[in-house]
Amino acid sequence: MNAETVYRVDNAETVKIKHYALETLRADLVGIANIGRFAGAPVKMSPQGVMPSARSVIVMAIHHPDAAIELGGKKHPQEIGPYQIQYHMNWRLDDMSYRMSNFLEKLGWNAVPIVSSNIWRYRGYKDLKEQFAPDVSHIHSAVAAGLAEYGYSGLAITPEFGARVRFVTVVTDAELTPSPLLEPGSVCDSCMICKRECRSGALSKEIKGWNVIEYEGRQYRYANKNLWRCSWGEHFD
Repeated sequence: MNAETVYRVDNAETVKIKHYALETLRADLVGIANIGRFAGAPVKMSPQGVMPSARSVIVMAIHHPDAAIELGGKKHPQEIGPYQIQYHMNWRLDDMSYRMSNFLEKLGWNAVPIVSSNIWRYRGYKDLKEQFAPDVSHIHSAVAAGLAEYGYSGLAITPEFGARVRFVTVVTDAELTPSPLLEPGSVCDSCMICKRECRSGALSKEIKGWNVIEYEGRQYRYANKNLWRCSWGEHFD
């Protein structure tokens, strides 16, 4: 039996968890990664760093309303407008990750919910050289869980919603069936609309090649951009 066949046959615990995510928590998407997919991540940015006994990572997502995306910042980039719905979405995602962790504990497993907006280190710390480093990246987790692939922009792009989606991650020692990975290049077609529309120049100036991430022999990449340009809108409004 090959790996792809194994992925399609969820074990009993995986079936329960996906059903709970979709039917009880009302997630729009749910996917699962095994811990092996994070083998190349720095310890301080990995599920293993949060829970050394971790075996699986559960990622849930909710769709960002289209009109809120299209109208947010339309008058001026620093007037958030209807895009502020993301703050309610973050609350909902935090509640989902908390309830999923409680559900896992009732099944006899340990779990750590990662907050939706994450904890960021703006500059490197000790042996961690990366800037804007989260404890666990929801973007990387979403790709590792088969929900998305990286766009040129570095956003996680899903087949269902594009980049108009927010994710939350739960780390657990439950041994769950991993979801199939999306093939690199199957969602992002490198149309470069993101590059054209980015007002900060984050996707057109000071690009230093590519960030390359490998999961199970598949290589994914996204632009190695100047994150301080990106953060001017994302983190500093």
